[in-house]
Amino acid sequence: MRMTDEVSVPELWRHLEAIAATVRLSGTPGEAAAFDHAENELGKFGFVVNRYEAEALIGYPISSMLAVQSPETFEIHCNGYALTPATNGDGVTGELIHVGSSLSTSYDGYDAHGKIVVVDGIAIEDAALAAARAGAIGQIFINPDRIHEMCISPVWGTPTPETARLLPSVPAVGINRIDGDRLKSLLAAGPVTVRLSTTPYRAWTKIPTLTADLPGSDDDSFVLFSGHIDSWHYGAMDNGTANATQLEVGRLLAERRNELRRGVRIAFWSGHSHGRYAGSTWYADAFWHDLHERCVCHVNIDSVGAKGATILDGTSSMASTYPFAQSVLKETAGADLRYHRKGRSSDQSFWGHGIPAIFGALSLRPGSGEDAAVAEIFGGESLGWWWHTTEDLIDKIDPDFLKRDAGIYAETLWRLCAEERLPFDPAAEADEIASAAERYQDASGGSLDLGATVATAQELVSAIRAARIEALPAAAANDLTSALCRLLIPVNYTRNGPFHHDLAVETKPLPGLIEAGSLPSLDRASDDWHFHHASLARERNRVEHALRTALRLIPR
Repeated sequence: MRMTDEVSVPELWRHLEAIAATVRLSGTPGEAAAFDHAENELGKFGFVVNRYEAEALIGYPISSMLAVQSPETFEIHCNGYALTPATNGDGVTGELIHVGSSLSTSYDGYDAHGKIVVVDGIAIEDAALAAARAGAIGQIFINPDRIHEMCISPVWGTPTPETARLLPSVPAVGINRIDGDRLKSLLAAGPVTVRLSTTPYRAWTKIPTLTADLPGSDDDSFVLFSGHIDSWHYGAMDNGTANATQLEVGRLLAERRNELRRGVRIAFWSGHSHGRYAGSTWYADAFWHDLHERCVCHVNIDSVGAKGATILDGTSSMASTYPFAQSVLKETAGADLRYHRKGRSSDQSFWGHGIPAIFGALSLRPGSGEDAAVAEIFGGESLGWWWHTTEDLIDKIDPDFLKRDAGIYAETLWRLCAEERLPFDPAAEADEIASAAERYQDASGGSLDLGATVATAQELVSAIRAARIEALPAAAANDLTSALCRLLIPVNYTRNGPFHHDLAVETKPLPGLIEAGSLPSLDRASDDWHFHHASLARERNRVEHALRTALRLIPR
């Protein structure tokens, strides 16, 4: 019998009702109550539970005000954003300027200095950075429908001296489409002046992290199964259903603990929504060596079981984990998974450790009708029109879909923990590196020679295939697979290397070489050209070093 058949809907629902009973802002008593529930349940199942506390920079809106002062006078309902600054005194007053879509990150051609910018779309980090660079004193996001809560800081986890300057520095609010249309109509007729005031919570706050371990019988390796507990409002879907699934999967694995070859570590984060993944980042830093040396895979879960979530072919994976994810989805749900490369979200704080990763948001809704606004930032599909709003309540959850999604995760964790061999393909990771390096060389217009990088990556692909890892003894095959992933994933997924965290912005393969495409637009004799070229040459060395080191690991 598959694990999918053993998932209990009553148990899932019991956990969901307990977790979604409170508003779970990071570091608050409501969140602590949900952590208490998870800790108590996992303790009953026989897990070894650890609960930690760490300081993080946390932010969320408390109150805000937007008042039109001319050519008319009226107030507009608005909402602030996580980690944005407070306004002093009476707030900021300025003339409005409409700069287009939030998906366009440049305000080139607009004189936004000293003005309050009006942006179409759900708030995103790049648009907030653009406002600061353009000298704006305030920012208004016109949400396409209802106002969606967001964190618009691009800084992943706790800032450092180098990244602190990127924290949101411009006060920002969101308004709904009807009020936004009214503002734009006034702007079409002439100048509009508004006053904007925000009072957020933004402070160093003690937040919890909870881990629960079951050991395996073969060695001390483990699979990390993680999800955040903090929420916007009652967060039944985001992330109550995920937490309920974690607990149900924990129960099922505990009942079969004697059959686990490798261990499972179930982790619950705070600071996801209000600290830009602060909890998982703290854990990644505090337990770096343990994770690097022992964790064989990170399985993330976020926002499952929604009504209408019929799309299962768009969840994310890495090139190395895609074949495994594809087989699980096909066998458990009949879904034909397309390759969707892991993005910079969903507590993916462990790329620098070289840990293979799969999943995040698993099931999605068609991005039409009411869901179109959310779909715009999720690549055409949606987590639900209620995402990050007060409407994220238990009535948005489909028990059958929740059972389906929990079953997929149960089967995934079972196979990762119980099967003798790690089901990952490091050759696919090397192949993705080769293809990306080739594209960047072309994009550089010949200014950056990546020929050796491409050739070495292709040589590695051939060497891994020829070594037939699947024919090696299981222990040797697992060690080699993990070692190759440890080398390839950091260069394929990080710009800043193993010990620092990249920003929470879009990423592409070999992110450290992305700027190769900027060389043709720069004057070959300029300082900028030489600065960029030097940086890219160093990154080329980092990539080639990883590839050459990986080649030396392959048995000949």
